[in-house]
Amino acid sequence: MSNPDVILSAHNLPAVADYLRSGAVLAYPSESVWGLGCDAFNTTALKRVIALKNRQLDKGLIVLTDNAERLLPLFANVSHETAKRYIEQIQQQTEHFVATHQRAVTWLIEADLTQLPKELLGGFATLAVRITPHPVLQSLCQNLVSKHNPYGFLVSTSCNLASQPPAQTLLDAYGYFADSVAYLDTDNLGFVQPSCIIELATGKVLR
Repeated sequence: MSNPDVILSAHNLPAVADYLRSGAVLAYPSESVWGLGCDAFNTTALKRVIALKNRQLDKGLIVLTDNAERLLPLFANVSHETAKRYIEQIQQQTEHFVATHQRAVTWLIEADLTQLPKELLGGFATLAVRITPHPVLQSLCQNLVSKHNPYGFLVSTSCNLASQPPAQTLLDAYGYFADSVAYLDTDNLGFVQPSCIIELATGKVLR
């Protein structure tokens, strides 16, 4: 690599979170392949992620957070009992899939989406969110929590150009984006399969 300054240490995640809040884009190992992300409430960074990938605006973007409880305020349009049931379902099924199948779960949730940037939703009426089991990414999401980003949402789209295979290694990721983004120096979890996609309201498995 020509610029070692684009490699960020996983041992200083508060600094990484500050870097993301400034509008930066970060490539990082996720549960399986490499992801590309930013602070989910920084619209300039969201547009940059979409442009870097040559991604269609209507596709929306997945977000990560560290714990299902963070999602509770999004369910203001249902009863508190229903909201708690949703939270328990998300947390329990996520833990089950990780323990049993070594597979993460992306949830499609119908919630109060008016407070979210339109770039996250694309052309959909649902938010795609994953409770990451990756300990480094959990900590990064915790460090992203602020008044500006109360959910600790980190964008997680595959680290590739549109129609190209996702990056499997740091060198793959750098081959796509070079010095245009920063890179998090850590490992993935070794999961082979991509995340399972489940509609929260119906329980329907889409992938």
